[in-house]
Amino acid sequence: MFKRTALCFVAYYPPSEFFASIQLGLSEGFTVYVYDNTPNGDAQLNNISSPELVLLGSGKNEGMGVALNVLLQKIAKSNHTNALYFDQDTLFTAKSLHWIQAWLSLHNADLLDVAVINFQANSTQQTPENARNQNAHLLISSGSVFCLPAVKKIGWHNRAYFLECVDYELCARAHFANLRLLQVHGCPEIDHSSLQPTNEVQVMGKKVTFRLYPWVRIYSFIAGLAGLSLSALRKGHLVFSWKCFRNIVTHSFTQLLAVGLLGLKKQH
Repeated sequence: MFKRTALCFVAYYPPSEFFASIQLGLSEGFTVYVYDNTPNGDAQLNNISSPELVLLGSGKNEGMGVALNVLLQKIAKSNHTNALYFDQDTLFTAKSLHWIQAWLSLHNADLLDVAVINFQANSTQQTPENARNQNAHLLISSGSVFCLPAVKKIGWHNRAYFLECVDYELCARAHFANLRLLQVHGCPEIDHSSLQPTNEVQVMGKKVTFRLYPWVRIYSFIAGLAGLSLSALRKGHLVFSWKCFRNIVTHSFTQLLAVGLLGLKKQH
């Protein structure tokens, strides 16, 4: 089963934990594909010696759209049927990988019309047999399995999307093509937040953690979602359009709140 699923990453000045993730994937029997977006390449990647490590990249930062587009095409041409992707700052363990593989084995016959499956950790760990899954409209890329035969039908990731909304744009095309997106809950030891840069402030004696994005990323995210929302509206996909619009509202609110908390932190 591991040979059917490849493990893949995009690197951009990666943290030290990223190299441990690569070594973990190799030790667990995966072929590991890395698209290196670090300008002039990351020297540490070249020091990993394994025939099961495939390095890709052009020596400059091409953005996420190009990187994921090239990765999935390369993995598909190597006769894998699934590509399991993690961001370089997402932490996971061997238990996470085994759990995902077990879930895929159990549900393989039911995935013919599924394009993307996102695996999320829960406060209560579940087994692959009793894990809760639900249809979704928008999924992040990290922790996701891309079902390559289905994704190939709608085309690989859009190379025009440099960073923000590259994952949501693929979700939109899958939705328009009547392919399903699944979110599966209960996968153990997936951590998207520990390596994320955050700020902390005390509010009424309680510690509040928040993350403030650069304005250019906020603008790019909102603009990308607005475009997807309008496209879905024109095609008559009202629920998908609403989901995109709702994300604009929630993201704008949380970032305005983060600005206020940052101001409060500076006062103290």
